[in-house]
Amino acid sequence: MKKIATFFLMLLIAAPAMARDDFGFRFGLKASPNFSWFRTETRGWSNSGLDLGFSYGLIVDYEFAENYAITSGISILRTGGTMKYRYMYDPGGQNLDTEKRRDHHLRYLEFPIALKLQTSEMGYITYFGKFGLGLGFRLQAKADDRIDLSDDSTLRTKDMDISDNIRFLRAALIIGGGVEYNMGGRTSLLGGLTFHNGFSNVLDKDNPFPDGAAPSAVNNYVEVTLGVMF
Repeated sequence: MKKIATFFLMLLIAAPAMARDDFGFRFGLKASPNFSWFRTETRGWSNSGLDLGFSYGLIVDYEFAENYAITSGISILRTGGTMKYRYMYDPGGQNLDTEKRRDHHLRYLEFPIALKLQTSEMGYITYFGKFGLGLGFRLQAKADDRIDLSDDSTLRTKDMDISDNIRFLRAALIIGGGVEYNMGGRTSLLGGLTFHNGFSNVLDKDNPFPDGAAPSAVNNYVEVTLGVMF
């Protein structure tokens, strides 16, 4: 992660020196539905379903050379996923070894930064690809829990605050691509597909089962971006 962050820092420093007068900043707005899930290698924990999320916000592109730009911005991200794991349910000291299914609903303030490579305009269309980093800062963390008991009954809890169980920072690698359709001048419609490959553990609570190890899971999502650039 440090090497990647250093690369983008050096790129930001060098970009003004490479800039030409006919390039500069472009701004845009985006709305992006996403499909998110967890990946874990912790024993006794497993992914148990996708979550449908959404993000919206501001896009900032700094074009520093022909066909090259640094793309960033700020957005509100809603992501999540479902995991299940062994759980100690303790009604009145009975210490029942059971399983919990938790639907996570997480909200972050996200700051992406990526190198954007784009083709020259062909007709009205420009194609682009991008690679970079995404940093998310937790705004809210809630969950719906389901515990299956031994007597075939189910205990459900809705809309729990689990902020103490979710780490404040989320980090991911970003890779994606898309197209821009020129509407005239510097205004264009934007469409794209981006994969956010999480690499930081988002969980922040020890799990007593099965071996006392702290659980670890990363949050991934694929988003479809629709927007307009100015």
